[in-house]
Amino acid sequence: MSGTDARTSGIVVVGLGRAGKARVRDLKQKVLGENAVLRGVISRRKVEDDLPTLDWDEALSREDVNALIICTENDTHEQYARKALEHGKHVLVDYPLCLSAQGGKDLFNLAESKGLICHVENIALLLPAHQDFKKTIKTKDLSLKEGTARLEASFASEWFNDINRAGFPSFSGVSTLECLTDLFGSLTLKEAHFVHETDRHVLTCKLFTSENRPLTWKIERLRECTARKRFQEFIFEDGTVLTLPPPGPPPQPTPGHKGLFARDLELFLAKVRGECSKEIIAEHKKLVLDCLELAEEIKKMTGF
Repeated sequence: MSGTDARTSGIVVVGLGRAGKARVRDLKQKVLGENAVLRGVISRRKVEDDLPTLDWDEALSREDVNALIICTENDTHEQYARKALEHGKHVLVDYPLCLSAQGGKDLFNLAESKGLICHVENIALLLPAHQDFKKTIKTKDLSLKEGTARLEASFASEWFNDINRAGFPSFSGVSTLECLTDLFGSLTLKEAHFVHETDRHVLTCKLFTSENRPLTWKIERLRECTARKRFQEFIFEDGTVLTLPPPGPPPQPTPGHKGLFARDLELFLAKVRGECSKEIIAEHKKLVLDCLELAEEIKKMTGF
């Protein structure tokens, strides 16, 4: 990007849902400093008067744009990420990266072949509660006896009720699989059942850790649901019981301070600038791809 600092990242945000608006807010407030610059947005929604809008051709051809953040409906993630990578742009993609395991492999392979970064958001991994829980398990060498992760929620938007757009629940909820894998290592699927009704989707899975300890994962989405309820409880052999508080929507950060989305963007930009170790990048890639494969295995087992 001629005429700019080599460390400057010119960024375009694609989509202005909740996550997209958070990205725009952080960039406008320069939470990450002067070297993370919002060049514009691509959106079908009405945008703020002071927010520059771009079309795809302009975003992909501009030399002062080197990264795109994809915050659109789930079924568009793979297409948009591939388009950006093919035009030499780094991509940060809201989870799920795509709706198939092979699609995920293809995107990472494309990025690597072009020397680009493909980073997948999962702010749940950055929650202090998750980080503290992970540290407790490691430092106390706790041995899991059994665990439960359960979510009851409404369909976040109308398109979320459409599995073709949102993806099968194991894909649209893959962030939980990533958190469980991050805590307990590789998981094996034993059972998976899915109830698909007009106003109700219920996915129930029985997973096992590498030490053959059971984890039950359940997602229930209802059209009529007054409150989002998340429950995670893990019982250990020594009698310790750890319960993760429901994260809910990420809290609004104090203006000028880094919230969860800003910290995720910071990690992405560290990768783009070569400030992140190859080991960390490889670990993140493995986590994403392993959980996409598990999500696909769950879908197949339900027969959907």
